[in-house]
Amino acid sequence: MAQSNGVVNAYLVAYNAASFVGWAYVLAQTVLYLLENGTDLSGLFSAIGLPLIYVQTGAALEVLHSLVGLVRSSPMTVLMQVYSRLLLVWGTLYVFDYPEIRASPALVLMVLAWSITECVRYSHYALSLMGIEVYALLYLRYTMFYVLYPAGVSGELLEMWAALPHAAAIRPAFKGFLLLNMINYPPVLYKLYTHMMRQRRKVLGGETAKSKAKGGETAPSDAASRKKKL
Repeated sequence: MAQSNGVVNAYLVAYNAASFVGWAYVLAQTVLYLLENGTDLSGLFSAIGLPLIYVQTGAALEVLHSLVGLVRSSPMTVLMQVYSRLLLVWGTLYVFDYPEIRASPALVLMVLAWSITECVRYSHYALSLMGIEVYALLYLRYTMFYVLYPAGVSGELLEMWAALPHAAAIRPAFKGFLLLNMINYPPVLYKLYTHMMRQRRKVLGGETAKSKAKGGETAPSDAASRKKKL
């Protein structure tokens, strides 16, 4: 059993580290492009499009991780987070080669929000799985969402809005599908936002310390850290 736990822990470390590297590359390429080209976004998708699609698609593994119990995250919560992004990268960015979609400020807003969030998240979990706790990353992980969630969602909705007429040209049902997803954003965002607020209170609000003071269970560490929520 100990050997099995070690293998799982090593896999999760590798997954989180690889995901961090992927998102760090997307973030660096986006920032470099903006520094070099300013407001000319015509080549942005060419610079980051494929890496963005690949690294985001890799996040689909997180649904499997939660389903088989490698992590404690709720499969439904993970699915909601991953599904909307896969819809954006495959159902919008990949399908529609139009400047209002691939060369828009909304794309910049969305990619920066995603990549910053994921660089912090994956680096935090990779280090935690190795028994290294960096409070700065922990704090950022459970604080930046206040700004980055609304920013990312705004970019996502603007991208889908720009895709609507092109989706209708392919098939009216495609436009209806995108519209249905847009309408579903507010309740999903509320659920994810309040979930993160509860997690922030739990992680940064002193519940663990109170539990220890009362002789309750302590937070998992080292070998058990693979059960940390993603």
